[in-house]
Amino acid sequence: MIYTIRMVSFLVGLSALLINSSAIKAQDVILEEGGLTSKELVALYFGRWKNGSASFFDLLDEDAEWIVSGRSPVSGIYNGKADFMENAVKPILAQLATPLIPELVSLTADDQFVWLHFNASATAANGQSYTNTYVWKMQLKNGKIITGVAFLDTYELAGLMNSIKETTMDTTMEESRKYIGMWVTENGYIRHELLPDNRYDEARGSRKSAYQGKYKVTGNQIDYVDDTGFSADGEFVDERTLHHGGYVFHKVDD
Repeated sequence: MIYTIRMVSFLVGLSALLINSSAIKAQDVILEEGGLTSKELVALYFGRWKNGSASFFDLLDEDAEWIVSGRSPVSGIYNGKADFMENAVKPILAQLATPLIPELVSLTADDQFVWLHFNASATAANGQSYTNTYVWKMQLKNGKIITGVAFLDTYELAGLMNSIKETTMDTTMEESRKYIGMWVTENGYIRHELLPDNRYDEARGSRKSAYQGKYKVTGNQIDYVDDTGFSADGEFVDERTLHHGGYVFHKVDD
């Protein structure tokens, strides 16, 4: 009788241990027929992406939420695979002349997320080299990514997204010449200088060179690409009046 009671107690304890172990290893459950964990599944699709046999985003669930961090032309929250592919991935690929080739740095997982750290490089459409470092934080369910957050160097990404626009600003345009000089707001707070080499230098209050970058004039329109990556535009009402960024600038005589 004592032996039976002990055996029952042992079996109950063993069952509880197995149940707890299953809970702890929830992230390592079989996700598809191959019996892969979330981490192994990410590694598999990363390898396929690297050798060019498939897109890593084949692993995305149709209803996945993907966030691109930072401030860039494609930073934001995307709801669903179609939204992300059309409005983030497609615009980036349009700036590349060659496929983006990834190189794994590390791949780790905890009980909720898989963390993918990698470098990637390609040749941009303007012939320049594009390289970046990425960390993707992903949550998988039933063999698919359901949430993801992409951390990356958004300065490099913004440079890529504006690369084609920048190539049109490399030489001084005849149209720019009459606008070269200093432009100021009525209160003098913003001083916006258009330089002869199609560069601009903007001071704000006591902040010298608060913004710098390239500009291009087409007719009475002016387009800017700031060195930090963002772009803007403006309109010359006449040769001495500029509307830009919600401000009215007037040209100052030398």
